[in-house]
Amino acid sequence: MNLNLYKIKRLFKGNFAKNVLIITGGTAIAQVINTLLSPIITRIYPPEQYGVLTVYASILSISVIIGSLKYEWGIPIADDDDIAINVLSLSVIILFIVTVLITIILIFVGDVFLRLFDGEVLIEFKFIIPLGLFFTGLYNIFTQWSYRKQDYKSISKTKFTQAITQNIVKICCGLMNLGPIGLILGNIFGQSAGITTLSMPLIKKDKGLFTKINIKDIYRCAKRYIKFPIYSAPGQFLNITGLQLPVLFITLLYGNTIVGLYGLANSIVSIPMNLIGNSIADVFYGEAAAIGKSDPRRLKDLSFNLLRRSALIGATPLIVLLLFGPLLFSFIFGEIWREAGIFARIISFLVFTRLIFTPITRIFSVYEKQKESLVLDGLRALLVLIVFCVSKLLLLNSYWSIALYAIAMSFVYLLTYLYAHKVLNAEISRMDNLVN
Repeated sequence: MNLNLYKIKRLFKGNFAKNVLIITGGTAIAQVINTLLSPIITRIYPPEQYGVLTVYASILSISVIIGSLKYEWGIPIADDDDIAINVLSLSVIILFIVTVLITIILIFVGDVFLRLFDGEVLIEFKFIIPLGLFFTGLYNIFTQWSYRKQDYKSISKTKFTQAITQNIVKICCGLMNLGPIGLILGNIFGQSAGITTLSMPLIKKDKGLFTKINIKDIYRCAKRYIKFPIYSAPGQFLNITGLQLPVLFITLLYGNTIVGLYGLANSIVSIPMNLIGNSIADVFYGEAAAIGKSDPRRLKDLSFNLLRRSALIGATPLIVLLLFGPLLFSFIFGEIWREAGIFARIISFLVFTRLIFTPITRIFSVYEKQKESLVLDGLRALLVLIVFCVSKLLLLNSYWSIALYAIAMSFVYLLTYLYAHKVLNAEISRMDNLVN
């Protein structure tokens, strides 16, 4: 047996598989909770109110990308803990500044922006957007510290906490007839839940590191990891924009009810991605940060192994949704959500390609290839704009618009996967040349 392949199999059967299972376990419990309680929530809130939540979540997702300018991605790959704690401090400082700036922007032009996307209901509560940004950003920063420490158990615990929190808040607010704001408050409390769990190990076990924080080192870290705000932040902004722009365009073209149906379909169809894909990608990133620069060949073998396993895992939900999507949605969530099952059919293949192709893309950060990743993310955002411009010009219905979007994004995911392997091959050649 090939020695490298043998090592990869041992890795996947050993710590890697264990870590994936730890995170997947927490995510699985969270998804079970979300799935079991979703029929209650969809019977409390109609599609148009769910559409408001979908728009809010899209705006928040885009805002979070610039929250700390992706400096937090430098935490797992920092050379030592002294540097990492200063990167963490830098990330928190920038997050606070960005939150204040967005609050100021919302004061002056927030109403105009929200009206563009039928978000008038958010105007009265527009300041909950920066609140959600700050707490979600903090959660993301401390998650990166947990990746550094490979503290996957704490991350897993927070998944459970987030699911319980957001669903309880949504149901309670719905019973009090608060309308779509109840969904938004559930989203904020859910996203921010778990910050304490992730931060306590640092506070208790590594509190001595706080004495290492100083302005000079924070400044050095800002310079050392400058590629993250220059390339990764814009790249991730374009990446998330490519994912969230459809929500905003669907709202503009077809209204809140259609975007609510799409939002539920996308959240349910994305369960395999959230359950398995993100867990694999997170652990893959942790392993890549640890061994990537010393043994890229090992990462390449691991990526092929992950592709096969992810495809097998994703095939079952893909087939089920293609065959029974509308029937399942009407039965589980209520007859008014049957159309969401049609959207689920359309986007199921897109989620499948994202599941199998995205884990390896974390190597762009490991090898500091943020510029190349930025180009690919720019292509994704450009294709989204083209798809919905074509939909507008040709007066396509919502089904065709989302189908074109799914095809375009699947192509970009495949292209990104192939380019990531090109990066790995270049690193393998570089290492071989050093050995020889």
